Amino acid sequence: MNPVLWMKSSCTTCRNAKARLEELGIEVEVRDYFKTPLNALELMALLPADPALLLGTRSPKYKELGLKDRQLTKAEAIDLMVLDNNLLKRPILVHPVGLVIGFDAAAYERLKP
Repeated sequence: MNPVLWMKSSCTTCRNAKARLEELGIEVEVRDYFKTPLNALELMALLPADPALLLGTRSPKYKELGLKDRQLTKAEAIDLMVLDNNLLKRPILVHPVGLVIGFDAAAYERLKP
């Protein structure tokens, strides 16, 4: 499996994550999920047991829906994320070693070839 970086190309944090991966020599396939949204099956494969880990808590939609005080099931989280990709925390690095949610420079360093 080749590493995939799911990101939003207009997101500064995502661009910084991509640049850091390039600096480390970690080749990834870049997928802009705002141009090609993740579908329910892809989200099902990505979501950890606790879907809250993949929710972008700074998203206006997150606040609007009052998700801070809710315990979502995996199915509920997927339904919401399919409707609005802004609910996804970004970037998401899918690597054979594991999943890295958000820009985590230390985690990227551990993946260096």
